[in-house]
Formats: sequence, structure tokens, C-alpha cells
Amino acid sequence: MTSYVRAMYDFSGEPGSSELSIVTGEVLSVTRSDVGEGWWEGKNARGQIGLFPAAYVEVLSAAEAQKLNSSGAAAVPQVPDPFATSPPPRYDQTAEDWDDDDDWSDDNDTYSEIGQGAQKAPAAAGATSARIGDYDHKSLPGPPNDDTQSLASAAGTGAGGSGTVKKGMFAKSSDSYILGLSNTTEKIPESELAYITQVEDTIYQWTKNQSPYSVVVASPKKESKFKGMKTFIAYQLTPSFNNISVSRRYKHFDWLHERLVDKFALIPVPPLPDKQISGRYEEQFVEHRRVQLQEFVDWVCRHPVMSKCEVWHHFLTCRDEKIWKSGKRKAERDPYMGVNYCLAIFPPDRHILPSVIETPLETGIQFIHSMDAAVRNLNNISNDMAKRSLAQSKKEFQRIGDGLSDMAKALAIDERRAPTRNGIPLSESVGRIGGIFIGIGQTFGDQAKHDWIPLSDRLHIYRGVLNCFPDIFSTHKGAIQKRKDCQRSHDEGKMSNPQLQDVNRRTDVVTYTVMAELTHFKSERDTHLKQTLKTFINEQIKFYQGVVARLQEAARQIE
Repeated sequence: MTSYVRAMYDFSGEPGSSELSIVTGEVLSVTRSDVGEGWWEGKNARGQIGLFPAAYVEVLSAAEAQKLNSSGAAAVPQVPDPFATSPPPRYDQTAEDWDDDDDWSDDNDTYSEIGQGAQKAPAAAGATSARIGDYDHKSLPGPPNDDTQSLASAAGTGAGGSGTVKKGMFAKSSDSYILGLSNTTEKIPESELAYITQVEDTIYQWTKNQSPYSVVVASPKKESKFKGMKTFIAYQLTPSFNNISVSRRYKHFDWLHERLVDKFALIPVPPLPDKQISGRYEEQFVEHRRVQLQEFVDWVCRHPVMSKCEVWHHFLTCRDEKIWKSGKRKAERDPYMGVNYCLAIFPPDRHILPSVIETPLETGIQFIHSMDAAVRNLNNISNDMAKRSLAQSKKEFQRIGDGLSDMAKALAIDERRAPTRNGIPLSESVGRIGGIFIGIGQTFGDQAKHDWIPLSDRLHIYRGVLNCFPDIFSTHKGAIQKRKDCQRSHDEGKMSNPQLQDVNRRTDVVTYTVMAELTHFKSERDTHLKQTLKTFINEQIKFYQGVVARLQEAARQIE
């Protein structure tokens, strides 16, 4: 019996490709379920055959399928029933391409297209057309290890009260590390070691990278595979330390981002560009995404810890498929993830008194909260101004220009009756002025990409970084609470002096790390944000000077 599915969400097929556009509620007959990469082939009521994302449809029951067959539905080639078992849960594919690349994926380590999803598909109400073309898998979380089991049993209420293990092993709970339950035996690579030094009484900073470098993201190119059935955009990354380019897709960036987030529970990881719903191959979008990816790469390169980590250098340098897969699996099974990374951190070798750090830490928390609100507000303003320049301001000036052009046409009618004998006819002058105003409108439409959009891109990075700090502060708070619990246990004779000293030392590492990260963020804003605002203001000056110059040209037409 022919298998049928019903579209749960709209999907717009890429023009000129083998993709089939579907609309919510549409019934399709399945002609092939073995296309792979999370795609199925189907036939709609109009007889059109093409590919569509399997996660965008639901399987009709046997009774519904039987009813469709008996009602004279269009016959299609018989294929093995792909729905012999209940389909697995679907996940979010609202924006990018989730597909398995032979050269970048390991079937044992990654989600298949419809195999194992952890997120829901886009909400049906108001769902927008989405395309599966340039996004990627998420790595499967591995089974709980011994540390996870220890944490579940020993955490108590120290870090949030539940003792629940969350994303990145210990992204929300530092108990396992504080209690010394992270019994990892694998040697920490030299590149992973991080050092913290004291600058002033309560100011601590990461030791700077002795070999700073940069990475250029360039040459985005549309590529394809499966004889053109799948297309994607690849970017060329060239590190300054070897000048050897590697090709990376957005999906590879997404994998890297997840690895960094899992690894650095106490270090804010900058965000990637937002996922795109449509228009992913338009030249303007591709270039804008390249700029946003450059922002992400620049921030990581400037960070004294992330810029040295093994998974980042693997991402920047690996060109061999086998080495990539080996490094990929190693990164996903890294024992030094979450708060466990503190095992690789070496702060000053002395106890930090809670009374000394309490005030500067509280000030830092207040600053992050206030800065986050300010960045969000300015980012909203920036986005609004960009939209206004692209639409409203452009239309306003072009409307003025059109009005002047109409006046010039009217004047020309009378000047044909009584020609102007001295100087340029007024109709010609007014017409030129109208053209100048239309040109000013176009300038407004083009200007946002020089000032407001770059400002918004930079603020996007700051928003993502600032959003990480509440979890960092929560982790630190959990560590402090666990130390207090251990102090009570010590006072009750349940914990020895050496054990309590170890707890204090590990808690100090968490505190030093948080303080070093606050110092690094201050350094970033004092240089990076300052340069951002300087560039923005200079672009505004250049823009308005250009507008004034055009208005002066309009004045000369009358003179």
C-alpha cells in the first residue's frame, strides 16, 4: 500500500533544484524514503515529484492511508513502507541545513536527519517557509560517566538545590569538581593550560597569549554535492600562523560553537550569526554572514584561553578527513569540559578571602546586568534605525524627488509656450533637484550597511557574551555554597582538614576564573567597543557630509 504523509509546516523548495515546495496540511504520497540526509521524495496532488525534509511531515495512519488509496488517489510507484515503526521525534529545522557530510560527520557520533532529535520543529502557527540547505547536526551526548554518577549522588543542594546534571556535564553545577570527584586520568595538553596572574589587589587577569594571531574569513562560495541535489555555502578560513586555508560551512561553525560552550562553563563563548529562514544564497546575505562569522572568529582569537584550545586549532587547521573524525570524537569526549576545565587553570597560589572578593564580584554582577540591558536597548535602536534607513528614509527622500520631478514636468509645459530666454529653464533646474533628492534617498537606503548594521553585528556579539555571565555567576554561587556545606561538615567532624583545604583551593580556582573573565571583558570593551563606536560615528559623519554636499549641489541648481 502506498504510504502517505501530511505536511506539518510550509517548505519552499530552492528554485531550479530537485526540492518540492509543500504547504501546511498538504497530503503527499512517498515515492522514496531512502534518499538520505533527512530528505524524502514525494508526489503531490498536481503530480509534481521532488524532495522535501522528512521532519516537516507527519505520517498518516494506516486507516487514513487506506482511505486515500480507496478514494482513487493518484498511483505512485510502490516502495517499501518507510513507516513500519513510529517515526522518532523531530527537531528544529527552521533555518539551516541538517545533513550528514561524508567528510565531516561520524554516524556514531551525530544525529541523523530524522534519527534522533532533541528539539521541536517550528511552531505551526505562523510557521515561515524554511529550507534545509546549510545547517548542521548536533553531536549526540555521550552516556553518563563515573563523574556524572558521583555528582548525581553527592551534589545535594550546593548548586541550585537539585543536583541535576545539565548540558556540558557541569555547566550548571560545580559540585563534582569542588568535591574532588572528577577523577580524570587523561593528561591535560600543554596547549590547554591557562594561567591567572594578579594585577592589583582584587584584579586578576589571564596570562596573555605569547603568540597572538588572526584568522580571515573570506571567499564564500556556493558548492554542491549529490550531483547538485544539495547546495551550501563554504567559507575559507586562513590563520595568520600558517597561511593555509581551510573550507568551513556554517554547520562546522555550529559544531565548534557547541564544543566551546560545553568546554568552557566559566568563559563566555561569543554567539554565531542567527540561523536563516530563507534567502541563504543571496549575495547580500552571504556577505553579511561572512562579516558576522568574522566577528565570532575575531573574538575567539583575542581570548587568551579559547584561542589556544585544542578543538579550536583542530577546526582551523584540519584538512584530512580521517584526522578530522578522530579529532572530532576526541573533542566530543573531552574529560576536561564544564567546570572540570578548572583542572587546567593555574591561579595565584594563595587562598582568596571571601570578604576581599565579595564587593568587586557584586559590582561585576551589577555591571553585567546593567550592561546587558543597555546593549539590548542599543541593539534594538540600531535595528530600528537600519530598517528606517532602508525603507522609510529612502522612501521619504525619493517621494520628495518624485514630487519635484512632477513639478518640473508641469513647468516644462508652460516653458514650451514661453521659452526661457536667459539662463537655464526653471523646469530643468527643478528636475535636477528632484534627481538629487532621489539620489539622497538611495544613499539612505545604502547607508545602513556602513554604520547601523555593523554596529548591530558588534552588539550581537556583546549580547551573546553578556547572556553567558548569569550562568557563570550561578556556577560560582553554587561553588561557594558547596564550600559552606563542606565547612559545616568539617565543623561536625565529617570532613578532615586536608579535604577542606582541597575544597577551598578548588573553590578559589572558580573564583579566580570568574574574576579573570570580568577583567578580560573590561579589556575588550575598553578597546573593541571603543573602536566600534569610533567607526560608527565616523561613518555617520561621512554620511551626513555627503548628504550636505548633495543639498549644496541642489542649491547651486537654483543659483
